[in-house]
Formats: sequence, C-alpha cells, structure tokens
Amino acid sequence: MSTPPKPRHGSKTGGRRRTKINRQDEVARAASEVFARKGYSAASIQDVADKVGVLKGSLYYYIQSKEDLLWRIVDDVHEESNKILVASMALEVSPIDRIQIFIGRHVEWYLKNVDDVTVFFREWQHLTGERLQTVKVRRRGYELVIRELIAAARESGDVSQALDLRYAARYVLAAVNMVPDWYRPVDGNDKAVEIAGAYAEMTVGMLTGTPRDGRRAAGRHAAA
Repeated sequence: MSTPPKPRHGSKTGGRRRTKINRQDEVARAASEVFARKGYSAASIQDVADKVGVLKGSLYYYIQSKEDLLWRIVDDVHEESNKILVASMALEVSPIDRIQIFIGRHVEWYLKNVDDVTVFFREWQHLTGERLQTVKVRRRGYELVIRELIAAARESGDVSQALDLRYAARYVLAAVNMVPDWYRPVDGNDKAVEIAGAYAEMTVGMLTGTPRDGRRAAGRHAAA
C-alpha cells in the first residue's frame, strides 16, 4: 500500500496546522495582556476570548484551563531568559564583561516583552502542583547562576573578595526584575537598548565599586 503524500506548502492540512499554531500564539499574547492588566485572579477565560475575538468555548480548542495560559507565559519567559543566559555564557570575554553583556541583553528583552515579564514575576505563584514546583526550582537555580557569574568575576580580580555573593546576586536580580514595574513605553523617549545599557553599566559599577564587607560596614553604622 502506498503512503499518502505529505501535505505541501499551502495545502489545506498544512494550512490548518499553521493556523492552529498561529492562533495558539495569538491566544497566549492576549492572555499576557489581560493578565498583566487585570491580574491573573481577576481575569477570566471570557476576558481572553474577548481579546482574541472568539467565543469562550473556542479557546478550549487550544487549552484545558486558565492555568494552561499562565503556564505557557511563565514557561516561555523562562525559555527566552535561558537562551540569553546560555548565549552570554558562551562568549569568550572576561567574567565582568560577560555580566555586563548578559544584564544588558536580559533587560532589553524584558523591556520589549513587558506584559509577559510582568505576568512572569507577579503571577507565577498562582500555578499549582508540579508546575509550581518547577518554577520554584528554576528560580533558585537562576539565582545560583547569577551568583556563579559574580564569583567568576571575583576570582578574576574584577570584584572584591569581600563582596558577599548571596547579597550581590539578590541585589542584581531585584534591580533587574523590577524593570517591568516602572517601565511604560508610551511615557518617554528612552529606548529599551539605552535603558538596558544603563542598567548593565550600573550593575558592573556596583559590583566593582564595593570593596568593603557590607556586613562589617552595617555593623559600624548600627553601633554609631
């Protein structure tokens, strides 16, 4: 028995497959906008359907639950962040330059995908079961990677040996992760690449310009 020919470009079967994939992306984008604006708890499947311009029941062709949409957004942001990290780690540059490049690329991507990133940071705790556990593991792992990047810069002599890696990593992550909370593309003329460059420079400046042990300094101020 001969096998049926594969769908050709432009065929009905291939077209249906591409349409479904494109519609899944459209649904995810709509969910991201709705969740970022209303919050995951307050948003409904109907809100997302209205944004896409379809009947509520039609969305269940692409998802099984509202949480599926949240997971899609959170997982996509993680994947994109990981790609940036892997590409930065592969660069043949000094450890401190690697940090600057990584932060710059990271912040720029955040600024160009504000809705997704807002949902990623604000709503991830609404996930349940294995998905929630996966995100918790990823978050801990990401902090460890940032700590390792700073440790490499410390080993190379660009960062003081007195710098506490835990505090430094959390400080950097807190600064970077807050970008979506204040950035409004329509409010000013600052371009994403300019803001990202400034953040990268400030990060490196903080890391290379803190030679004292922060705990000892804090103790002295408390005793004064």
